[in-house]
Amino acid sequence: MVQERNAVVKDPRGKIRVALVYPNLYRAGMANLGFQTIYDLLNSREDVACERFFLDFDRSLETGSPLKDFHIIAFSWQFELDALNILKLLDRSGLPLRRGKREQLVVAGGPCTVNPYPMRGFIDVFFIGEAEANIHEFIDAYAAGEGAPAFEDIPGIYVSEEDNPVRRVFLEDLDSYHPVHQIMSPAAAYGRSFLLEVSRGCGRGCRFCLGGFITRPPRERSLGFLEEVVDRGVRACEPDKFSLIGASVSDYSGIEELCGFLSEKGREISMPSLRADTLSEVVVDTIVGSGQRSLTLAPEANQRLRDMVGKGITDEEIESSARLAFARGVRTLKLYYILGLPGETDDDVLETAGFVKRLKKSVRGKIRLSINPFVPKAHTPLQWAGLVDQKTYKRRLRLLKKEAGVELESEDYKSAFLQATIARGDQDLGAILEKVCGYGGGMGAFRRAFKEAGVELGRYAAGRGLDEPLPWAKVDTWVKEGFLRREFEKYFRGEASPVCKEACKKCGVC
Repeated sequence: MVQERNAVVKDPRGKIRVALVYPNLYRAGMANLGFQTIYDLLNSREDVACERFFLDFDRSLETGSPLKDFHIIAFSWQFELDALNILKLLDRSGLPLRRGKREQLVVAGGPCTVNPYPMRGFIDVFFIGEAEANIHEFIDAYAAGEGAPAFEDIPGIYVSEEDNPVRRVFLEDLDSYHPVHQIMSPAAAYGRSFLLEVSRGCGRGCRFCLGGFITRPPRERSLGFLEEVVDRGVRACEPDKFSLIGASVSDYSGIEELCGFLSEKGREISMPSLRADTLSEVVVDTIVGSGQRSLTLAPEANQRLRDMVGKGITDEEIESSARLAFARGVRTLKLYYILGLPGETDDDVLETAGFVKRLKKSVRGKIRLSINPFVPKAHTPLQWAGLVDQKTYKRRLRLLKKEAGVELESEDYKSAFLQATIARGDQDLGAILEKVCGYGGGMGAFRRAFKEAGVELGRYAAGRGLDEPLPWAKVDTWVKEGFLRREFEKYFRGEASPVCKEACKKCGVC
């Protein structure tokens, strides 16, 4: 059993028992603020006893109970491939995979639910959007004895049996809530770290980014509220570190003031990938001064493709930020790049390699590359694009590695292929996933299951025509499909779009 601080253990008698399941490893789940948030919200209720499950634990951490003992089984679906882990956990617990055959109510939330159809045959209810906005209304309805069909009247709830049109919900005022009593564990990915979300949503509009389109509009927490959360969090959690969370932390309007406040707490401070055009000396000094010696930027691609995706950053800004970072004490700079974007050529890859090589010569410090294949996602402008073929991807990866001359790590192409398959799957994919689970998972299991189903293996990863019906059309993220179409067309023209601003009304959210 792992050592933890702030876990909640209740007497479950007379309460609604909720199993909160992260269908992956404990270390990843306990570093996820959304998972911690739902745990905090549910256990704030007197009528609920919420306990946690993970892929690497057969029973709940709180009482050692099996999954089948709970009334509601709630999965946090953060990554496409975790769909297989959801099925694995149900099967491992002796529960039927198919909905309608269980006594328990199985629900799922998280970013992947914006396309619920591949898992519709297994999950009873999907939360579309931010569960802070409707979790209490849902529990109230369950407590009143209402069945799954009645849940479709709750905003943001998709009921598989009803196949109801649903619109995403979101928390309009981020100052209304932030979890303070977080579980601290040295076994979590970030260690004993207090997770501090400064903002949510991103208005930059990078055309490949799922998070940038399903978390609109961009919202910030006020500096005063964050300072109060930090002070309370320090007392309740005694963390070793603060981990700032946001789609673009360095875009936060009060980032320098917040850095000054956090620096006084005498703890390590980490931030996710930062934007090169908003990186400042204060931010870098805060990171380095707290003990961190690494920093991450996300150029994504060379200048031509970066303009096409709408990143809005120049090579000069990246180079300037790199020099700033190393001059202020950073020792390792990690750069995120995407390979396989639509329209990419070998010349684009060579240009990227040349830039990295020049950057390496101009700074004193270590540069590492993290390479990921482009994965088309539903509800983004590039949802109609296809996944690059494996042969081309591997050849360009070798080319980049050879010409850039720096340490390089890359995501496995097969993993990206399966992500694209699940991300844009339809209801027919569910039966295939069920077979894959039975065959043990992995690429071989997918090939066998697709073949038996008589479906082309690359069907879901291939490009789509703009006139093709989209399986996920009943899920309304507030962003108009017409807006996504225009952004898709502007991608290939290399045209930029303005940064999202309040009440512009172009994409439909405002």
